[in-house]
This record gives sequence, structure tokens and C-alpha cells, in this order.
Amino acid sequence: HRATDHVGYAFERAAGAALSEHNEVRLLIDSCGNFPAWLDAIADARRYILFESYIVADDAVGHAFIDALTAKAKAGVRVCVAYDWLGSTKSSATWEALTGAGVAVRCFNPPSLDSPLAWLTRDHRKSISVDGKVAFVTGLCVARRWVGHPADRIEPRRDPGVQGRAPS
Repeated sequence: HRATDHVGYAFERAAGAALSEHNEVRLLIDSCGNFPAWLDAIADARRYILFESYIVADDAVGHAFIDALTAKAKAGVRVCVAYDWLGSTKSSATWEALTGAGVAVRCFNPPSLDSPLAWLTRDHRKSISVDGKVAFVTGLCVARRWVGHPADRIEPRRDPGVQGRAPS
């Protein structure tokens, strides 16, 4: 066996999955790279979108994503959204608009009388998966403050993300 055969076997054992080839991975440095790529993937969705974010802000960026997800749901794409109760400050009307469009919306750990301190546990995950073909993992939340403000010389937050794409 060649050394690469042993390396492939080691990765398969560590990952618990067979090695696959021809995948693409792209580093996205900040919101200027991430947000357009996310919106493009959402626009290209044909079967499903799984969207999870700690913060979906009640601002122009948050609304752009809510509008894109709503449009896909209305077009017949299965859309599932998970958000953090504490991190996302959108009004209940926003979440109701999504559910009204057919989006499955779930709030992570809202306050409950059954467990009054459970709300301290937060969901800081930020990920998107589209059609089992493209996925994103990042540290960016969906909010204008991650974009920066060039007029005030405030750069976009440098919070890299990774885009993975399966072979076509």
C-alpha cells in the first residue's frame, strides 16, 4: 500500500465516513465574502435550506435574509430556521411571517417556568446547508454590525467562515 492509502484509511476511521473526493472548500474572510455567498446559495436552493443563527437582527441585513428565506419557502423549497431566543431580537411578527410562508421556525431555549435558569444556555451556532450540496459554517451573525461602516472607516468584522461544496 502507498502511504496515501494509509492516510485515507486513517481519515475514514477518524471521521466515521468514507473518504469522498472532488469536494470544494472556500475560506470566506468576513461579511463581505460570507453574506453574498449565503444569499446566492439560498437563491439557488431547489429542495431545502437549513439555516441556524445565534443572531438574526432586526435590521437591513436581517431583513434581507428573512426576505430571501420567505421567498424560497413560497416557491416550494423546504426551509427550516433555528434561532437563539436571547440573541435574536426580531419581533414575533417576523417569525410569524416566516411560519406563514411555510418556514419551520424553532427558537432555541426560550424562557420557561419549568426551568427558570435554562435560558442561560445559548445556541451560538451559525450554519447553513442547502440541498445537501453547499454548506457554510461561520462565526458571523446575521446583522448589519458585522458589515462595518466604510464611511466611518469601520472595517467589516473579520470572522472567517468556510463554504463547503459537494461535487456536482
